[in-house]
Amino acid sequence: MRHLSHSMTVGLALISGILLHSCDHRELCFDHTHWTDLTVNFDWSAQPDATPKTMVLYLFPVDDSKPFRYEFSDINGSDIRVPAGEYNAAVFNGCTETIIESATTFDDFVLTTDVENILSPMSRNPLPEPPRYDAVKDEPVKAAPDIIWADKKEGISVKMTSGQSVRFTPTEATVTYMIKLTGVTNLTPSLGISGAISTMSENFSPAMKKHTGRNVTVPIALTMTAPSTIEGSVTLFGHCPTSEQQHIFTLYTSDKHYYNFNVTSQIHDAPDQRRITIVIDGIKLPGHNEGGGMFPSVSDWTEDVYLDVDMS
Repeated sequence: MRHLSHSMTVGLALISGILLHSCDHRELCFDHTHWTDLTVNFDWSAQPDATPKTMVLYLFPVDDSKPFRYEFSDINGSDIRVPAGEYNAAVFNGCTETIIESATTFDDFVLTTDVENILSPMSRNPLPEPPRYDAVKDEPVKAAPDIIWADKKEGISVKMTSGQSVRFTPTEATVTYMIKLTGVTNLTPSLGISGAISTMSENFSPAMKKHTGRNVTVPIALTMTAPSTIEGSVTLFGHCPTSEQQHIFTLYTSDKHYYNFNVTSQIHDAPDQRRITIVIDGIKLPGHNEGGGMFPSVSDWTEDVYLDVDMS
């Protein structure tokens, strides 16, 4: 287990918006008289299929002084050194590619993602950006999060005694959307395709154990899986089922056609709100896409379909 100096570790914990690039186990081990041992256990009984690479623990002193951050390479937990005191705690899986840790107090701390180009699944960044449905055109575009397992615990009292332990039971904090487009005509392997879903939550708050923040649009990678079928899946923080705003799914093609669909009821009425499937049938592509790529001769985007009701 690697030991960092006190100043280096506290400095790491203070950075707002840390993007996790390292998967090493970081532990605070400044040997001072008011520091003591604490055993941290992660109980995976509620999520036996979870596959975290590491686990991160934030200890937030209840006096709102600076938090302490630990990262565990052993996902079942281990011993750490902790200053005696009163804490609230948040845990979640680390060593992720897209998750950003933001803020430094227990109540304000969130997991979020960086801004993203709406056509990133097609590896394109056109200027001007492609059109979006008017009601959601001003939403920020954010990257899809990695899957998150998280837990919290409040009122942890760490005393100058031996044999102290704390146990967390992480559960899945993200949701998965499956997209299936069937009956697609004029679909060819050379055509670039991607999607986007609007009015999704921007963050996850461990303190509240729910999604928070602004409404955002998230790009979705799509793949042709059959001659007339397109499929994809995306991990999201979730959505607000009481929001008056609509959820719009947009299909973009590399020859600058786009198709908007209102999928609000398919999302809000899904029987399993952690595994939501969106099905859209009968998209007719224009049939002039054999060359693939973003054609320089096509100067403007063309909206071929907008459906104001769900297709299911």
